[in-house]
Amino acid sequence: MDFIPITEKDRRDMLNLIGVGSINDLVSEFSPGFPGKLNLPKPKSELELIRHMKGLAQTNKVLRCFAGAGSYNHYIPSAIGHLLTRGDLFTGYTPYQAEISQGTLQAIYEFQSFVCLLTGMDVANASLYEGSSALAEAAMLSCSYTGRNHIFVKEGLHPQYLEVLHTYCEGAEITVTDRIDNNTACVIAQNPDFYGNTENLQHLSEQAHRVGALSVTCIVEPTSLAVLEPPGNYGADIVVGEGQSFGIPLSFGGPYLGFMAVRDFLLKKLPGRICGMTTDSRGNKGFVLTFQAREQHIRRERATSNITTNQALMALASTIYLALMGRSGLRRVARLSYARAHLLNEKLAKVGFKNLNSKPFYNEFVVKVPGSAEALTSKLLEKGILGGINLGENELLLCCTEMNSAEDIADFVSVAAGD
Repeated sequence: MDFIPITEKDRRDMLNLIGVGSINDLVSEFSPGFPGKLNLPKPKSELELIRHMKGLAQTNKVLRCFAGAGSYNHYIPSAIGHLLTRGDLFTGYTPYQAEISQGTLQAIYEFQSFVCLLTGMDVANASLYEGSSALAEAAMLSCSYTGRNHIFVKEGLHPQYLEVLHTYCEGAEITVTDRIDNNTACVIAQNPDFYGNTENLQHLSEQAHRVGALSVTCIVEPTSLAVLEPPGNYGADIVVGEGQSFGIPLSFGGPYLGFMAVRDFLLKKLPGRICGMTTDSRGNKGFVLTFQAREQHIRRERATSNITTNQALMALASTIYLALMGRSGLRRVARLSYARAHLLNEKLAKVGFKNLNSKPFYNEFVVKVPGSAEALTSKLLEKGILGGINLGENELLLCCTEMNSAEDIADFVSVAAGD
């Protein structure tokens, strides 16, 4: 179908109808300062433009990052960017005629398989927007399944995740409580928690199940799953989290990747897309979007959630990352992150810093600074180091990944010691 724009007569008729003489007069109604021309420099050639953009790029500061708190500076293999920008893949949307795009569906299916493998759960969806909304969806699922409207949140949940959870709960008339009882729909715990503490949550899962509630585990730093016990092994019914660590850049906070995996009995309550593998009439293997009656484009009034799409492009990035790294590669990333964080902690202890973690930690930890945390982070910034997250007057949340070298750690400690 050709696009036929309005004619000059159509334009005049519309302007006359609203009592305006010209397009410029119309614009001046809501932008009286607009002179009709933008004060822009003369056009540049491609070469001049490249030089100009490189000059702007040189004003950026490349910092050595010791901050985490939900966004982690992991290495991203070059192949991810190359594959991700292929024209047949470079879209965030599941195709509306999904079964035509077998390659896209297979990538989603592989992503779901990786999530189940890492979490120890039975089934995963095609992705959600990011970790915090995935957690909120888990709370909604729990309330729908149990018919209850109270949820318990264990101390140590990421504060921004908690804010998003409260936003969802307010509209749905769900109460966040500080006790577990017969009105509790789910028990939510982050592991490792916001402060880096890790623990076996078996006891919390058992406590939830005793009162008929669901156990929800939130994973904000998913590389930890390469070395820690999968949540499915300690009784989790729902596992949600943030997949940014798997091949997605920091990008000033997004786009990121939420994931969700559940036990079999919650399959039909699972929000978002689900990709399944099947065989066609000729016996060929194929992929489909399955259980679509759960979704609002099929049964709007009875949909499991308002999620209408997924983060397919980000999920593809994570799928490529996990396929490239493999089991041993991901485990090496996790072990390096763990080792670097513990090395930094040990060296800081020797110059007067006190570790405040109450339990073993993975790659994040809290220290008490001898002086002002803000003053220390300012000094570190002068040396090109992003020195963690200030939690208070003299408390600092620090993080290490495989990207933090021994030299980086030595420089951090040198500044911290006042050298």
